[in-house]
Amino acid sequence: MSNEFDVKKYYQKGFIRKEIVDFLRKRWVAVHCKRLLKDGRPILVRYISNVPIKVESQGDLDRILKRLAGLGPRTFYGSANIYRKLETREDALEYFENVETRTPTWDIDSRPEWWKTTLEVARAIVDVLEKEGVTESVWLKWSGRGMHVHVNEHAFSPELLAKHDPLDVSWAVVQYVINKLQNKLLEINMKKGTEIKVENLMDPQRVFTAPLSLHRTLNVACVPFKPEDIDAFQPEWTNPLNPHYRDTWRKYEIGELDPLAEKALKVVGGYNKPAAQRRAKLPTPPTPLKQVAVIKYAPPVPLRPELLRLNPTPAPLEGRDLRLNPQKAVTFLEDILSSYALGRLSLEQALGYINACINVTLRAQGYSKDDVKALIALYSQAARKLLELKDPDKVKKWLLSHGKRGKP
Repeated sequence: MSNEFDVKKYYQKGFIRKEIVDFLRKRWVAVHCKRLLKDGRPILVRYISNVPIKVESQGDLDRILKRLAGLGPRTFYGSANIYRKLETREDALEYFENVETRTPTWDIDSRPEWWKTTLEVARAIVDVLEKEGVTESVWLKWSGRGMHVHVNEHAFSPELLAKHDPLDVSWAVVQYVINKLQNKLLEINMKKGTEIKVENLMDPQRVFTAPLSLHRTLNVACVPFKPEDIDAFQPEWTNPLNPHYRDTWRKYEIGELDPLAEKALKVVGGYNKPAAQRRAKLPTPPTPLKQVAVIKYAPPVPLRPELLRLNPTPAPLEGRDLRLNPQKAVTFLEDILSSYALGRLSLEQALGYINACINVTLRAQGYSKDDVKALIALYSQAARKLLELKDPDKVKKWLLSHGKRGKP
């Protein structure tokens, strides 16, 4: 499609405006513009005249388009937060007392050419939610290069939110599902040769593209649809000249998320709470990254799983101190694999330890960026090898082919 696509004309269409406005109500709005900053990034506007941008009506949308016309407004985002009031900077930055509820969202980071596999990952997320009793409130959105899986914010009941902070419950629900999904995601990526990620981006300031907004660089519409449409989805649906979408993305059932939210809080804890990792019985970063010195460990971190060896007497996995020395992380991985090979862990438990390290632990031990990158690659390859071999005896034989720990 031509780069000269008429953005202004697109946002004059009534049905486009309706979907965007309905999503943006009571959210803190961000607008990506065509004009670029000096570093080449598009300008992102969140305030006008020092007031947080909000859209409560199509008239508000018109005023924003007019006010930002010189910058070339292109993409509209709404916060995960649903605010009680939004009149000042202080209102926008008050994430606790001023937030009514939040929209749980799984961000599927992919590429356009992997769209079929992206849908398979989305289906896997939906399957986990359905098993937890969440069906009516789920909706999806093609975001341009990947997908978002949303659950309507009103699926949290007022009674639940009276007991728990919206930030905690939304983060916990998303993380719980991601933890359940990891093995399936590894299988899909290994089978398809893709590198799709599912991320928990439920931080306090997070924004997501509004339904039927244009992508910030691609001439595609971010189309919303329901889980029953996954198998039918085609990239042509995103054509902004004739977008195919479902207005039933609004549908929800009050309280549908409550049982899952309560379970998730017990299993993974709330947002940024160290106790969550302790409850999950995973290696806990004992000191924040900013409080420890980053050091270089002289022996290079092995980049290939073929260098991993069997430890006949692996140390206990819980509570291991991996700080400052990346070789400790290599030893820890060998102990995970060895524990599985010796029948001390199930496949699910072994992959759970590995995924926890990839997603959290390795990033918080004071390692250099290069070491973290190398270790994540090593752990990911080890996880793929586990899924490939599966049988503990085969894993043991594979590790022994590299030698036993402590022997040349």
